[in-house]
Amino acid sequence: MKFSLETKKHLGHYVYGLVDPTNQAIFYVGKASANNRAFDHLKASEGEQAKQKRIRQIRAAGLEPVVEILRYGLTSAKASFEVEAAIIDAIGLENLTNAVRGHGVERGRLSAVEAERLHGSKPVKIEALTDRFMLFFIKQTYSPTLTEQQLYDSVRQFWSRVSIRTRTPVAGTAELPYCVALGVVDSVVVRAYSMATWFPAGSTFSSRPYTASPNEERWEFVGNLLTEHPLLGKRLTRAESDLAANQQGYGYIN
Repeated sequence: MKFSLETKKHLGHYVYGLVDPTNQAIFYVGKASANNRAFDHLKASEGEQAKQKRIRQIRAAGLEPVVEILRYGLTSAKASFEVEAAIIDAIGLENLTNAVRGHGVERGRLSAVEAERLHGSKPVKIEALTDRFMLFFIKQTYSPTLTEQQLYDSVRQFWSRVSIRTRTPVAGTAELPYCVALGVVDSVVVRAYSMATWFPAGSTFSSRPYTASPNEERWEFVGNLLTEHPLLGKRLTRAESDLAANQQGYGYIN
């Protein structure tokens, strides 16, 4: 099926969901603008493996995914980003095959506790810290609906270009040079973990499937939750500005 030209004009900027007809559950949320993008997902593709796997399972049962329009006639691409992000947050990223929460997550779903932690947190200057920490910026995969296992996995997996120095214990000790991991969302430390050792990505028990190319070298650590770490709930700053995520997705202090 495809939309007619007239229908596309009426839809304008719209947000859609792919629905599993076996249980009527939305398993993917996307956005589009006066086009047939919603149906493009139903074509065979090498990308977005979780979504493609769900589509194959539905077809194996002799059925087809259903495309549903969730909101249409939106005034701009920005508005569709906001609606898409709000729907993903409402359903929970862990209940969808979307890879990330989408755009507009800065004002996304939060519990009252999370809202206070993210927006009422006390600043800590990185320059004043003397211990070593490895930072993991998880804004795109973070959701207040994640379980502790899912949140742990979002911090520890699946990182590329982690140096052998970072992965190797310091001579004469059993500790890694960076043995505390901080999960950071909007500059705020939301979780802290001890780091015991590193493994090739996909080789340890996880709540998430590992879907990267076999030729791509990625890594994951294992460790333990630090529930009383002094940086939990603190907003990290550098040179009077909130700490920004980098393109690599992780960084270091000291």
